[in-house]
Amino acid sequence: MKKMISFLFLLLLAGSLVVANVIPLNGLTTISIAHKLPILLLPADYVFLVRPVLLVVLFCWIVKMRPSSPVSPKRTLLFSAACAANAGWYPLWHFGFFGTAFAVNAATALALYVLYRTYPAKENAWYGRVPISLFLAWTLIDLVLNANYLLVFDDWSRLGISTVLWTILNLTVLTAVALHFSYHHQDGVITAVCLWVFAGIIVNVRTEELFVTLSTLFLMGLMSWGYWFFSAPRVQPIPEETPF
Repeated sequence: MKKMISFLFLLLLAGSLVVANVIPLNGLTTISIAHKLPILLLPADYVFLVRPVLLVVLFCWIVKMRPSSPVSPKRTLLFSAACAANAGWYPLWHFGFFGTAFAVNAATALALYVLYRTYPAKENAWYGRVPISLFLAWTLIDLVLNANYLLVFDDWSRLGISTVLWTILNLTVLTAVALHFSYHHQDGVITAVCLWVFAGIIVNVRTEELFVTLSTLFLMGLMSWGYWFFSAPRVQPIPEETPF
């Protein structure tokens, strides 16, 4: 029963993605709406291929789900809530309710983070926490992109900060998030998704904003080093024998 409920809500999310981009909803695809405003943080279009990949990974996660687990009802509830919220994001985005879309995105991220914390701190099983890590990572990226789009849409001045510096600040925050998960959870999936998106930003920006490109490359190196350093096995020191 729990698998069926999770599958139905995943199907709802997949249906929203297809309707939004194949019909397309309100005459525009999800990406074409993003391109309507100048968002320096926006990665190249190929980066968004992670969405259908995510659906396949989540489907496999449901198939391998253990309904007998004591935390299974809680995971089913949180996963269903995240899928429902994410599915509701598409019509809001396509009909221009960007503020509400951001709030729904934040609710999705919160549900996924609580779901993420139901797993052991440093367990990275392919049919355990890894698919949820992928879902959470992409939702956090979406949340930052959605926030930036909303700010440009509302003509916010960014407190007088230039677009370039504001973009780098956003990338630094995402890097800090990736390092947090590397340090506390030895989670390489969130780092991998950030690297994928950062590479797409470089492809999109190229040399037009050289400072953004160089800063992004530096942050990618920092994330990679951080994951390697925090996940490397630690050699325990051998206690010295105390002579009698």
